[in-house]
Amino acid sequence: MASPSAAARAAPGPRPVVQTSIVDLVIREVRRAILDGSLPPGAPVSIAELSARLNVSHIPVREALRRLEGEGLIELRRSRSAVVAPLSREDFEDVFRLRGLLESDAYGRAVKLFTAEDLEELEAAYEALVIAPDDDTESLADRHAHFHRLLAAPAASEWDRRLLELVWQANDRYMYLILGELMDRGPTAFRDAHGVFMEAVRERSPRKARAAVQAHLRSGIGLVGSRLEASREG
Repeated sequence: MASPSAAARAAPGPRPVVQTSIVDLVIREVRRAILDGSLPPGAPVSIAELSARLNVSHIPVREALRRLEGEGLIELRRSRSAVVAPLSREDFEDVFRLRGLLESDAYGRAVKLFTAEDLEELEAAYEALVIAPDDDTESLADRHAHFHRLLAAPAASEWDRRLLELVWQANDRYMYLILGELMDRGPTAFRDAHGVFMEAVRERSPRKARAAVQAHLRSGIGLVGSRLEASREG
């Protein structure tokens, strides 16, 4: 007799994986357009146009936009229209404040738990932050997220990961502003901006890890603030 779990897996019924994959496709497409600036803050997002371009029904598009609203990337209106959420100093400072609380705690606990294999992987992820001539914002943002996930990984609980992912997703919409500044400073500027984390990890110092988070975020606020003001004036 099959176990209940095996029977449940074998039982016929709806296949939500297909629906989920369609929603994820829409999320990726809209998020990428927001991050690279082709959908600027305040721009309308047409459900009908997305449905036609991606050859999907309106239902997964609406669900994708609802999830992106939860990430702070989209604003849904009562008229069932959607726009890209505006950028604001208040918003990104809130995101960075929460990052500071969560990352300081997670990285401070993680530094003493890294194995030799963890450190090797982290060093590789750090070097991967060097900007290549043909790099785009999406690729760099992915490598950046991978590096920060590795910093937290040894100590992160399921709830740590959930909350960190939420604030990192909210942070991603400001990444193209930061990258725009750092890409003008040379190929190693992005990597070097994360050197304070590697120093703390190599020394296995919780105090330095927590200080690195605060220094890193202060630098990010300075970069985002200048770009945000420039885009507003433009």
